[in-house]
Amino acid sequence: MESSKFKKIDLENFKQILKVLPIPIDIVDTNLNILYMNEALKKKVGRDATGEKCFEVYKDDNIQCPFCPLREELTVGESKTIESNGAFGGKTVKIKHKAIELSGEKYILEIFEDITDAITDELTGSYNRRKLKEDIKEELERAERYNKNLSVLMIDIDWFKEYNDFHGHQEGDKLLIRLVRKFSYNIRFTDKLYRYGGEEFVVLLPETTEVQAAEVAEKLRRKVTEKKFEGAEKSQPNNIISVSIGVSSYPKNGSSSGEIIHAADSAMYEAKGSGKNMVKVAKR
Repeated sequence: MESSKFKKIDLENFKQILKVLPIPIDIVDTNLNILYMNEALKKKVGRDATGEKCFEVYKDDNIQCPFCPLREELTVGESKTIESNGAFGGKTVKIKHKAIELSGEKYILEIFEDITDAITDELTGSYNRRKLKEDIKEELERAERYNKNLSVLMIDIDWFKEYNDFHGHQEGDKLLIRLVRKFSYNIRFTDKLYRYGGEEFVVLLPETTEVQAAEVAEKLRRKVTEKKFEGAEKSQPNNIISVSIGVSSYPKNGSSSGEIIHAADSAMYEAKGSGKNMVKVAKR
């Protein structure tokens, strides 16, 4: 629907149109008060939050909604889409904000789309490769624009095939889940963890130098070896679960996502070829 069509509709009639739509939608005024939530959105949120501030209802893990500073920039007819990790009880939600005019007044139409399943790994709950492709592109653009650092860790579980062959795939899956939990506990809130494929994971580290990233990688490697994972003493060559990690950084190792990922991957394989259970930094 184009905003020009809304001018002939008053607020109350527009609410009736939204009421029966299956897509979660609300109407917010320019002071960020929720004026209306349709039935689909009430069901997602778990209550009728009409009258509350939208940033309090859809808070992103207790951080101010990233749309708030942008609300004054939208003119009628324009739209802005963001992602939030807290709108529906911790789910990842895409929220399209569209400035509309109803009876001569400006309002913000918020349209919600749950994209959790599209960007997360079903087994481990970490982000998936599709999400990595989107995020690293955005982070590289931000690093270039603001002259910031960006680093990447490529993590591979050593002798994972041996663990799987000895204990079975079900136990192998449990190990992956435990390792993801260990990785997540030991990175910053601003860092992101992705399952790259099989037993390989990527950590994206915004505003992090190569030296700092190597320190994070060494911390993760050490935390894994210190943890006693059930069954490791029966199947693993060193009686422990360990990881090999490659480190790359922008701008040293390239300016594209492909170059940065390839550099981290090559460094990881160097670590594995040098004996495993170590960290290697990508060469220029």
